[in-house]
Parts: sequence; structure tokens; C-alpha cells
Amino acid sequence: MTEDASQRIGKLFTALSQKLELTSVEIADIFWLLQQNNAGASSPVLSVPERKSETSNKSSSSVPSSQTYKETSLIDEPKAEVYTEGNRSTSSQGNIQPINLPDARSLRQPLQLARALRPLMQKISSGSKKVLDEQATIDFTAKQKIFIPVFKQALEPWFDLVLVVDESKSMIFWRKTIREFQKLLEQCGAFRDVRTWRLATNKDGKIVLQKGKAKKLPHRFYDPRELIDPSGRSLILIVSDCVDIVWRNGEVISVIQKWVKQNPVAIVQMLPEWMWLRTGLSLGAMVQFGSSTPRVPNQSLLIKEILLWDSINFATRIKVPVLTLEPEIAKTWSEMVAGKSYALATGFVFPSQFEPFEDDVHEDSEIENDLDNDEKANSFRLTASPMARKLASLLSAAPVISLPIVRIIQQQMLQESQQVHVAEVFLGGIIKPLGTITPETNPDSIQFDFINERIRNNFLEAASEKHSQEVFAAVSEYFAKRLGKSIIEFYALLRKPELGEIDGFETKSFAQISAKVLKRLGGTYASFAEELEQQWNQVDSVEINGKRVLLKPFTFDVATVEVKKIGRRKPSLTINRSPHQAKYFTEKLPNNVTLDMVAIPGGKFMMGAPETEKESYDDERPQHQVTVSPFFMGKYTVTQSQWRAVATLPQINCELDPDPSDFKGDNLPVENISWYDAVEFCDRLSKYTQKKYRLPSEAEWEYACRGGTTTPFHFGETITPELANYDGNYVYGSGSKGEYREKTTPVGSFQ
Repeated sequence: MTEDASQRIGKLFTALSQKLELTSVEIADIFWLLQQNNAGASSPVLSVPERKSETSNKSSSSVPSSQTYKETSLIDEPKAEVYTEGNRSTSSQGNIQPINLPDARSLRQPLQLARALRPLMQKISSGSKKVLDEQATIDFTAKQKIFIPVFKQALEPWFDLVLVVDESKSMIFWRKTIREFQKLLEQCGAFRDVRTWRLATNKDGKIVLQKGKAKKLPHRFYDPRELIDPSGRSLILIVSDCVDIVWRNGEVISVIQKWVKQNPVAIVQMLPEWMWLRTGLSLGAMVQFGSSTPRVPNQSLLIKEILLWDSINFATRIKVPVLTLEPEIAKTWSEMVAGKSYALATGFVFPSQFEPFEDDVHEDSEIENDLDNDEKANSFRLTASPMARKLASLLSAAPVISLPIVRIIQQQMLQESQQVHVAEVFLGGIIKPLGTITPETNPDSIQFDFINERIRNNFLEAASEKHSQEVFAAVSEYFAKRLGKSIIEFYALLRKPELGEIDGFETKSFAQISAKVLKRLGGTYASFAEELEQQWNQVDSVEINGKRVLLKPFTFDVATVEVKKIGRRKPSLTINRSPHQAKYFTEKLPNNVTLDMVAIPGGKFMMGAPETEKESYDDERPQHQVTVSPFFMGKYTVTQSQWRAVATLPQINCELDPDPSDFKGDNLPVENISWYDAVEFCDRLSKYTQKKYRLPSEAEWEYACRGGTTTPFHFGETITPELANYDGNYVYGSGSKGEYREKTTPVGSFQ
């Protein structure tokens, strides 16, 4: 090893011991593990990059060169999957387009927290298991001059850890933190075994347990008494924020009562201590526990100090220590469990019987009261921490609110904020989820919004224009990256309602909220906001077979034929055009082919033909009024490119010829197909799009073509080849001869 490399390794040892407070044994373990990981490399020694020249030495001393060093982290930087409104599935399949972006770690001090648990690393004899006693074997061999291995009782950690995770709706904000905490407990080496259970309720509202970290179907419910361990070696940690109704009515405390008689039990509270009395913990009296004997069950703990008096018989009631994920508090609790008499851990003493609990918190966690919007906002400001109030103001400037968006705002503008401040905002009665939250829901996929626009505006007015601009820019850049666009291209997309949805990202809600935020910024921002509002106010969204689609406007001309008769002269035809507007959505087919479907409003019309109508038939009579429900119809006849695209889809009932037409052209109507072929086309399209497609009925055909008119054609008493493709040698009524094209024409030719 060179002298230079030796010096740098010495500096590394110093940095690890001083900055990370690692012992020499821990540092040696790190290098041993690193050597084992590199065992497959050509050299088993620690590789240190060589500096090429004196010049590079000087430059790298202040700023490491990217060509020489690659900065790494001992812990992988977490990534977040980004989801947008329009698809809230728990998986990243379908319309959801995930993008890996740096995500803030929820467990802010994992190393310090792991050290705080060291007092629990007590070991005892495993009983039957034995291991080689190396020192005794060496001594025996040296004395007896013969090698005979000497064994000793193996040691193992005293505790088996049972982690019980609350599955109530409010805990969705802590799932990422809990996952990191679970991983830390499994890897810290303090426990013989780590098992995870989920605390839930069955259909009857009774508290039950489920095994495992994630909910999988089919599932099985277990009685909470399953966790009772007569040996006392199971340490039970309940992870919760204690705000759900099952905490407030004492049902969970009744379950805990079954565990505390024989096992050490503690609540890992996700909220800080100053918020505890707003939760179900307020049912008990706050005290401080101590113990001079290690590993005793809760009921054997000593009450050293009463912090908040209550009319409770402390000697016979339920004793439960409460800790947070702050290393100092966790260390104090660990030392108390280990029997350190000087350690006093905060907790609560609960009564064994509870009266019915009346609260304003309903099962859906929304507070229903008579407060108006301003009072709700003011109530939040009075009870929330300054950091939570600032976060709420920043979120009011975000066009889209989700947990990944919140973390981006935290990273860029509120780095000192923590997850508890997020919980304050989302549980403070001013924000609601857009959709149902279940234990299977991916928290990062949920879209949130303010209770109403009045409350959003209340917080938006309190935010500075500079901060609002920064939030809008950060969120816009975030979605621009998701779509693979520059920020300028993204703003251009917001101006185009005809795009509507881009790779699963619905632009309408983003554009509309953006306009409200940008108005406050004035100048060019206000102009941009006005442009967005004018364009997007014309756009609607509807639900078709359970799927939301964006209806975009389009303008078309309605032609009418005016027949003028002057004496015995040949009648003159005048075509008049007037602009009209309708709405449509675009269906995406395979091979980048699209299909436009126009919304036909429902209504009534007279179906059939009167006896006075020229060349009409008896089966068109009698005329009768028909009521037609709203439906969608293709803007044009099905083209050959659309036919080919659907013909490539899996067969339902019969085969489809992808190219049946005599006249060839992608934009020409498909021909030479049967009724059965058309039905198969609709069936395949329905399965592919998950929307119900079919052929229109006779009434729908006639209503779409000429509803609201009484003439033979929707454009009047006669027809002309300038308005339709037919044999122009044929004359109807007062019409005149015209062009006979003898072939099909591209769709949209007759405007």
C-alpha cells in the first residue's frame, strides 16, 4: 500500500469515528463486509483511486473530479413512484406512468435510532444450541497436546419483537416511515426474531389481527390473544397515531389489556408529544414509568411521576409506555425496559372500563360541523404548528396535491419539516382525499384537494407571491419530467384542450387550478391564466362504463340547401353554411390510430316519413315520436386504417379480413364487410377499451342524421353531389345533376 493511500485510509477512519461516532470494532466490521462483497473481484484488497498528477491533486482537494471519484451512499437513496389523477390503481400498470425521482427519507435519523435500541441487545443462553468455544479449545489443546473441540452454550437475543401496525385510514401518511422502521428493526440485530402483524377491524367492527407486512387475499383474521407469550420474551410494539375511532372509544386499549399482563408492551406514537392529548391517548393519565428489573411485563412497571392527574386507580389499571421515533425518547424507553433504574419513560395509565365515547370524528375521518369555510381555516391555524401552517399555504399553490408532491415541496422549500407536519395538514380538516382509502391503497397514488375552493383561496391569499410561484414551478417541472417534456413544452401542452390526456396525465384539473394560482402573480402569469381559463372552460369530462373521458369541443358547419324557383326556369340551389359546435373524445387504437366519438345529446324527434314525401316507403309510416337517450357516435364512418388496427386485436367470435375494401386508402371508408364483421369489430373494440361499443339502432341513426328537421334530408328538400357522394346523374326533387365520382372519398371531405 502506498503512503498516500495509507494516509487517506487514516483520514477515512477518523471521519467515520468522529462524524458517525463509530467504534473501531464497527469500522472493522464495515471493511470486512466490504471485502466480502468484493470477493469476486480480481483483487481482494480495498481499492483506493490513484491520483494522476500534482495538478489533479490540487484540484481534487477542494472539488472532487467527476472523472476520478463517484460519490456513493451506504444507504440507497429511496425513490418515489409518481402517479397522476385519472388512475389511482395500487399498481404501476395501465395508464400510470411511473418516474423515479429522489424521495426524502421519512425516517430521518435511522443510525441514531438503531443505537438508541442498544440497551435491548441483552443475550441469554439458547438452551440446547451449542457453539465452538475457540479460546477454551485452544487452551485445552495447548495443555493436553491433543485437539479436542470444546463447546459452550450459544447465546441469543432475549427478545422476540412483535410489531403491530395500525391499519386505520389516517395511518396512510406513515406507511413509508413504517416500512423504513420495520427494515431497521430487522437489521439492527437486537432481536431474535421480528414478526409483523396488522391491527384491523372485521366486518362486524371487532378488532382483529392479520399476519404480514402487506395485505394479501385471501386473508385470515386472528384473535389478538395470539400474541400473548407466557415466557415473557415477546416485546410488543404497537405503531399508531391513535386518532381512529377504535382508539377513542377504548377498544384498542381493551386489546392491549390482554397483552400487558405477561409481556412488555409499548405504543410507538407517530405524532409528537404535544399532540398526544388530541388523540385516543387522552382516555388515560400521563405518567412516567420506571423499573429496576429488566424485561418485566407492563403491569410490573413502577409509576415514578404523575404528569397529568386523572381520577384513575393507578395500582390496578392498564400501564402502557409511549415513545416516538426520536432517538432520545427511544433510548430512554429502551433503558427502562433493560432495568436501568435512572430511566423514566413517558406513558399512560388507562382505566379498564370505558364509557361510550362521543366524538365529532366519523368513520370517514371528515369533521362534519357548522363552521363556515373561514372558521375552518382559522381553526386549523390556531391549533397547527407554524411549520404545518406554512406547508398548508404552500400546498394551496400546488395544482395537484399528492404525497410525492408534498415531499418535493419539503425538499425544495421546507427542508426542516417532518412527516408529522404533513399529518397535521392532511388530518386538520382542510384537505380531503379524492377517492377511497383502503389498506391496499398505495399512498403515493392518492390525489388530495382542499375541502373546497374557498378554503384553498383562504390559504393561497396568505401565501407570498414568491412562494406561490416557486411551488407552481416545482410542481410543473415535476410533471414535465414525467411526460418527458421541457418546462416550455409542458406549458404549451396546457394550452391545448384537444390533447386532453397525455400518457394518462389529465391536464384539465391541472390547467384549471393553475389558472387560479397564476392570476395572483399578475403580469404575464395573469395573461397565461386567462388564456387557460378561456380554453379549458369549454372542456367537460364524463364517465363511460366506469371510465372518465375528456370531452373536447370542435366546430363544424351545418349546410342547408335553399331552392329558389323563378317562373318556369330551372330552380337554382344555394348552399348556406352556419357554424355549430359539438364535443367529442378520442379513443386510442393500436398502431397509433385514433377514433373520434361525438357526444349526441338525448332528445325527441318524429321518426319516419309522411305520405307526401317523395319516394318514401310504407314501412316508414306511420310517423311516430321517439325518445333517444344520449349516446356517442363516430365522427366519420370507420376508416380502413381504423379497421386494420382493430382487426389486429384478439378474435372474439369470428375472423376479420384486415383489408376487405376495393378502394384502397387509409382515410377511405372500409367497405365489403358484413353485419357479422361489424359486430365483431365492436366486440373487439369493447374488450380493448373497456367501454361498450355497438352498432347504432335505426332510431339512433335517423336521430343523429336528421333529428330536429322535417325535410327528407337534414340539409333540406333535396340533395346535391357537393354535399354527399352519390350518383350525380340521379336527381331528387328540385335538385340538379352533378358529378358522379364512381369511388369512395376520404372521410371529412364534405364540410
